[in-house]
Amino acid sequence: MQHAAQIELPPGCSPALDTAQAALYTGLAPATLEKLRCLGGGPRFVRFGRRAVRYLKADVDQWLAARTFENTSEVAA
Repeated sequence: MQHAAQIELPPGCSPALDTAQAALYTGLAPATLEKLRCLGGGPRFVRFGRRAVRYLKADVDQWLAARTFENTSEVAA
C-alpha cells in the first residue's frame, strides 16, 4: 500500500487538505480556520461527517487569491 504523500494525483484533481494541513498551507492557526468555518468568511470546505472536514486546495487557493492586494489602498474598508 502506498503512503498518501507518494500518490500522484491525476491532472486537474485537487487534493483535500485536513484542517491542520490547510492551516500550514495558509499560515493560519487551525483554530482560526475552525472559527471561520463557524462564522463564515473562510475558504470553502467539504464536510464528510461531524468531525471529518477537508479543504480542496483549489478552494483555498481561490480564497487566498481573493485576499491578495498590491497595496493597502486596495483593501476595502
